[in-house]
Amino acid sequence: MRCAQCGAELPVASRGRPRRYCGRACQARAYRARKDGVAINRRSAARTRAAEINRAGVLRAAIRLADAEGMPAVSMQRVAALLGIAAMTLYRHVRSKDELVTAMVDAVLAEQSPPERSGGWRAQLEHEARQEWQLYQRHPWVLPVLASTRPPLGGAVLAAVDRSLAALSGRGLDHRAALSTYLLVSGYVQGMALLVAAESQAVRDTGVRSETWWSKARSGRFAGLVDSGWYPWLTELAVDDFPGPDPVEGWFDFGLQRVLDGIAVFLGELSTSD
Repeated sequence: MRCAQCGAELPVASRGRPRRYCGRACQARAYRARKDGVAINRRSAARTRAAEINRAGVLRAAIRLADAEGMPAVSMQRVAALLGIAAMTLYRHVRSKDELVTAMVDAVLAEQSPPERSGGWRAQLEHEARQEWQLYQRHPWVLPVLASTRPPLGGAVLAAVDRSLAALSGRGLDHRAALSTYLLVSGYVQGMALLVAAESQAVRDTGVRSETWWSKARSGRFAGLVDSGWYPWLTELAVDDFPGPDPVEGWFDFGLQRVLDGIAVFLGELSTSD
């Protein structure tokens, strides 16, 4: 046999496993060569992964993370780890965390269906409201991002606002009144979505679902207050099987129509004052 490193002839071993190297020096050189080769292979694999990553892939990974753990979990380091690349590599695709969040919001807003242009202002505002409502159900992390006086000003966000303002065009509203009307509708949607988000968080924190909580409340202190006679209207409602917070979808529909009714009255008053 010959040394696996230098090729020198090896003496035949009389017992035990055959020798692979002629001495410690060759064994050490072989070990270093293997170690260097592994490092090279790892660097090569990392470069290959980095070359395969694009901006769309970065956004998909960030959105999956936000959907699973919420926006506080999203960082450049976590997203890079999910993709199997170095955090610095991520900056080739997004320059900052703010840019990442803006692009994430734009990406999920692109999932929305376009409005029917043939409808009037009410149909268009209702469409936008329902699209926003459904967005918060699919991606709850978007709610705290958009429910802000300083939302990310990406193209899709601006387009959504512009569509609502365009629906109100020609109705006698100046720009400030039109923007206030948009905020009225969007604020209602966000407020109702906050109920859903709060309920989901309560279930995660306590492990108790809403129907169980309300069932206990009705047989506990709430029942005593209702039976006290101090709240006659609630007493009557409780007899009529008080529903608790489960039918949020029905509440949302009812409230949205009343908001739109109010806007219709407002627009009618403007038209009669001309």
